[in-house]
Amino acid sequence: MKKSGVPNRAASSPLRVNMPRVALLVETSREVGRSILRGVERYARINGPWSLHLAPGDLAQLFPNVRTWGATGIIARIETPEVERAILKSGLPFVALDLYEPQKSKRGKFKNASEVFVNSPLVGKMAAEHLLERNLNQYAFVGEINDVLWSTDREKAFTDTIVQAGYKVYRYKPPRTSDRIGDDALQLGQWLYSLPKPIGVMAANDVRGRQVIAACQDFNVRVPEDVAVIGVDNDTLMCQMCAPPMSSVALDAETGGYEAARILDGLMSGTITEKQQYLVAPLHVVSRQSTERFDIPDPVVAEALRLIWINPGQPINIGELANEICVSRRRLEVQFKAIRGRTVLDEISLARLHHVKQLIKETDMRVKEIAESCGFATEGYLSRFFHKQTGMTISQFRREKGVGSGE
Repeated sequence: MKKSGVPNRAASSPLRVNMPRVALLVETSREVGRSILRGVERYARINGPWSLHLAPGDLAQLFPNVRTWGATGIIARIETPEVERAILKSGLPFVALDLYEPQKSKRGKFKNASEVFVNSPLVGKMAAEHLLERNLNQYAFVGEINDVLWSTDREKAFTDTIVQAGYKVYRYKPPRTSDRIGDDALQLGQWLYSLPKPIGVMAANDVRGRQVIAACQDFNVRVPEDVAVIGVDNDTLMCQMCAPPMSSVALDAETGGYEAARILDGLMSGTITEKQQYLVAPLHVVSRQSTERFDIPDPVVAEALRLIWINPGQPINIGELANEICVSRRRLEVQFKAIRGRTVLDEISLARLHHVKQLIKETDMRVKEIAESCGFATEGYLSRFFHKQTGMTISQFRREKGVGSGE
């Protein structure tokens, strides 16, 4: 098994000899950070053993003790001047995650540092193409408050793609005040309310996207009918907690973590002596209700579609649906079939199937748990429904999509 070359330690600590001890300053509050950590762990498991130290809470807390702990390398996202100074002072082999422009510029303190960062231009292009497929005529971008490099790169690629398609892009400019969170929420809501509708909005990441959807709620702007919203990172919990659930660009962050560990291993052993960079690719768009809009002039059918797709995990009775829209069941069924080309019941089944597939692909839920959360009376009923709709079993679908068994 491969061992990384690290300095010998005292004979009194034989278990530490030649074992890399890696400090990880990576956020665990977001899915992108957790995916990076999974990639690091996978590399360490295959090529180790490694001793991994994950910084608790504030990332700056770890660094006063890295030398005492005996760290031999660092993988970090540098968010504060304190962390920046501590890394430079340590002199340890180091791989950075998404450096800021001043840090990596020709005069930057980390101009020679190895780095793993997201291919943000491709992210922006992918989000733009997803919104363009929704046949909107207006588009907008909401970036990070501080206009960090990855945010501005995503904005530029998004804007270029939309403009090339023949449309204009509105850009949100956050307030420059001391109370940025409060001021930003109010100004963001007012800005969204003032935009021409319907409009497609890309947020720089899922955190910002959730703020966009919350601001729409505060100002009675409908999502996705008035504003279709897409974020970045595909943080499943955060996306699902939005109302409605938010579409997002999924990133291959786990591979990014694996590559960060590989590069650091080379730096620690001396087999890598020059700066290396790795671009994390976007995988695909995970489409959820925040961009599932229906450009249908018939108000009855449009409202029926909204109610069907806004909460596909709950079984819907056609009679209750008609009552909610204040039309007869017969009128709803006739108009729906004429415009959509399928029955209301078929649309309900399609929405439920879409929801089931998302849970299979994005969670570790067992089939029984998925059945319960999607309103199926039994696990067997769900299995029969899924096979009838797709022509394959849930296990076959899982294998095809490369996810766990969940049985």
